[in-house]
Amino acid sequence: MDKELFRKLASKIGITSVKILSQAEEYMRLSQVKCVGLGSVTATSKAIVCLELAATSMKFPLDKEYAIKLSGLSSKVYHSNLKAMECMLGLQSNLGLRDLAVQYGCLDAVNVASRILQQYEDSLPAAQQQELDLSKPLFTTAALYTACKCMKIRTDRKLASSSGARKGIFDRLCTQFQKFGQQISHEASSMEEPIKKAQKRQKTLTEMLEMEDDDGNLVTPPKELHIEKTEEEVTKNYEEWKRKILENALKAKAVAS
Repeated sequence: MDKELFRKLASKIGITSVKILSQAEEYMRLSQVKCVGLGSVTATSKAIVCLELAATSMKFPLDKEYAIKLSGLSSKVYHSNLKAMECMLGLQSNLGLRDLAVQYGCLDAVNVASRILQQYEDSLPAAQQQELDLSKPLFTTAALYTACKCMKIRTDRKLASSSGARKGIFDRLCTQFQKFGQQISHEASSMEEPIKKAQKRQKTLTEMLEMEDDDGNLVTPPKELHIEKTEEEVTKNYEEWKRKILENALKAKAVAS
């Protein structure tokens, strides 16, 4: 793009700083090499994105709504291109899994996502592991997104697009992560089964403590026996309760005779 036209666009969105302009022009130059294949992008919209990226990096306030209008793109397409260029130019800050989960409200999926990344790394050849940076947005976002799907946790639609990668690349990585996520979720479910069975057995034990008195009426143990206690406490309380029942029964027979 012509430098004069570039500066006119900058002026329209309130950027006059030589430093910001210089940085935006550098991003524009790099985008010609690193940001090929972006869909629905024009020279004007790319220039506006580069100007916003430069302004953001230098904490310069910008009228973003007007910038989007000037780009000629819809808000959704503009933000998608912004995120993609930010990632391709290496400008996106690498949020950790927990920070990303906090941002999109899915903290319960952090542990599973972390294990997905670990198992994915372990499945790769040693040479490839050394070259791979799993802290990049593409990997952390795909792992968290996959974990949410496997755990049936509803997530913000923007989570997937925050990776900055093209949909095809993101989807392929999620497919690879899916097998790890399903395995981890299955293991978690298997571990929960013994707990559920134990809880069921405890309820059955309490029901078994019910007994009949001499008149055939069902006598229920005191309420405190229904409160979760250690096995020793339950046994002790039960024995005491049973002793009192038997004593009362003997007294009743003595009076009757």
